[in-house]
Amino acid sequence: MKRHLIARCRIWGVAVILALLASTVLGASTPYAASDQELLTNGNFEAGFEYQGGCGMVGKGWRCFTNGGAVHYGFFDEQWKPVVFDGNHSQLITMNTHNLNRADPDRYAGIYQTVNTVSGATYTLVIRGILRADDKDSDPWRYRVQWGYDPTGSGDWTKVVRWTELPWDNYYPRLSPGGISEYRTTFKAPSNRITLFIRVWKKWGVWYRELNVNLDGISLFGSKPIAATPVSARPAATPAPTPALVCGGSNLIANGGFEDGFQTNGVGAGWGWFHNGGRAGYGFFDETWSRAVASGQHAQLIEIHTRGMAAADANRYAGIYQTVGNLTPGAVYELSLKGMMREEAAHPGEDPWRYRVQWGYDAGGGNDWTKVTNWVELPWDNIYLRTDPGAYQSYSVRFTAPSSRITLFFRVWKKWGTVQRELNVDLDDIVLRRCTASVTGGVVYTVKAGDTLSAIAARYGTTVAAIAAANGVRNVNFIYVGQKLVIPGAVAGDPPPATGTPTTYRTHTVRRGETLAMIAARYGTTVSAIARLNGIRNVNLIYVGQRLRIPTT
Repeated sequence: MKRHLIARCRIWGVAVILALLASTVLGASTPYAASDQELLTNGNFEAGFEYQGGCGMVGKGWRCFTNGGAVHYGFFDEQWKPVVFDGNHSQLITMNTHNLNRADPDRYAGIYQTVNTVSGATYTLVIRGILRADDKDSDPWRYRVQWGYDPTGSGDWTKVVRWTELPWDNYYPRLSPGGISEYRTTFKAPSNRITLFIRVWKKWGVWYRELNVNLDGISLFGSKPIAATPVSARPAATPAPTPALVCGGSNLIANGGFEDGFQTNGVGAGWGWFHNGGRAGYGFFDETWSRAVASGQHAQLIEIHTRGMAAADANRYAGIYQTVGNLTPGAVYELSLKGMMREEAAHPGEDPWRYRVQWGYDAGGGNDWTKVTNWVELPWDNIYLRTDPGAYQSYSVRFTAPSSRITLFFRVWKKWGTVQRELNVDLDDIVLRRCTASVTGGVVYTVKAGDTLSAIAARYGTTVAAIAAANGVRNVNFIYVGQKLVIPGAVAGDPPPATGTPTTYRTHTVRRGETLAMIAARYGTTVSAIARLNGIRNVNLIYVGQRLRIPTT
């Protein structure tokens, strides 16, 4: 009797345990597990930039915003080493009132990114940056940088209820930067999806000012929700390949190579011209000097000079434009061109960016260049002697057509009121082509932490060049986590080959004074293995409190 009672108790005990396990699996309140990792995409801006209308060049994975008004905004891919924190790029945001006779107070410009979070979990936010300006106003807080978030995950920066000001009080001369500042804080996520905003604030309505703010090394580290696979779930069907964009077909620009002749005023046939007068001289010419032509026999030469002048005006512009019709609104187009800047003599002591070339468009198809609000600066920095030309520089960008008819403008900018100067800018091979989706075979691979194009190519038995060509990758050294790549020649439906990523790991919290080499030695692994598992690009950059996954297999 006693043995039967004990057996029955054991049976009931097992039943209770099984019931509890079943209720735990079936009654779970969320389908997510969580792991600590970096949440932001392209926080160090090494994964490249893309053109965004109304702003300019913005880091991939980020979006931009401004509040308009009487000020010029600019977003650029900054590659000047003194203002880059990590790698070769940082996000530059500019606000200037140089070419205005008035200015509005409280002007804002910034970037944002939406991420999935775990409600109630603690996150560490790190932002690095530097402020530069060309003024010495008495107000020590006239320019500020702030951050905030929208707990609903929207992209509307005006919905941020609480902005937090970064304690960055140093304003360096625009061309003589100092040390890069760092801001670090922790906060609890109020929801499962938030949008992080970082904005630059120009407080006062003063004109003839230029503010440059570089942002880099932005990190949001903490629990990232990971969808759990139900026990009974079957493998999902392999999605169809995401087509890569291929840009080709006929050039939509008339006389973009300037081989179809010139008008009597020296402007290429089919093009209009403009300048803003003032104390400067202007010229448009048919360039036929072979050393100053990119291809063919002709290029468009634009000149701004102050020869023989006792005084000159700053911010002088001259350029050309052309209206293009029959576009498909919402479709992607690729604009490319080549150019070269030359001056009458070398001026090594002057602003290295004293001359610039920009492009923009009027979405309504108008021909008034003063109505363009989306000027984008081309990253052309070489200035050659007028009598000794160097190599042409190239530029290419993709953008979405806002309407069926737009006017493209290209302008030369002489920034400063210097006298006895002659600036010559040659433009050639201006091309606008439609981009369409085209895949003749292949599968889509999503880039993971530690991946390189060469490693991906080796897994699939293809080449780096083939993957780059299929996806429009211009710099084979820059791909980013989450990027989807079409792998040409791979068989759809086949799983990607094993990557060798460790299947198990332990967690280590970085302490003061530790390096990756010390941590690797402690756990009997390698620096590269830890970096690969955690998506670390710069092995010399870790911070106190950072949680690292340490491979154990």
